[in-house]
Amino acid sequence: MLLCRISLRCLPWGSESVSTQMYHVDLRYTKAELLLIFDQATKEDVDHGGHYDCRGGAIHIWSHPWTTAAARYDSATIGTLYVNWLEERIDRIETDESFDLADLLHELAILEDKALGDTKHGVYRW
Repeated sequence: MLLCRISLRCLPWGSESVSTQMYHVDLRYTKAELLLIFDQATKEDVDHGGHYDCRGGAIHIWSHPWTTAAARYDSATIGTLYVNWLEERIDRIETDESFDLADLLHELAILEDKALGDTKHGVYRW
């Protein structure tokens, strides 16, 4: 597993930066499993009481749903799962500041359990 540290500038705050870590992984699924995972994440969209925001080949995981304007303001991304659709796998996991790979693998376990009825690559922390 290869680890990269990235520092991004956040536009809304100007001078604040957010540190992220990118992990290169090889979590293989079938196309059907990936579609089920994305379908579940879409059903639990952050705008509709869930914790996910899907875009193309990425599932962004949020700390809490955007049920109110205050919750949306206070919500922060935990990290992102990046899917390589051609190779049918999650090939990168990015963790946001204050979160680690174990946090994202826990979130992946929750998502897999709901979508697939079991865990495949995700790992529950507790």
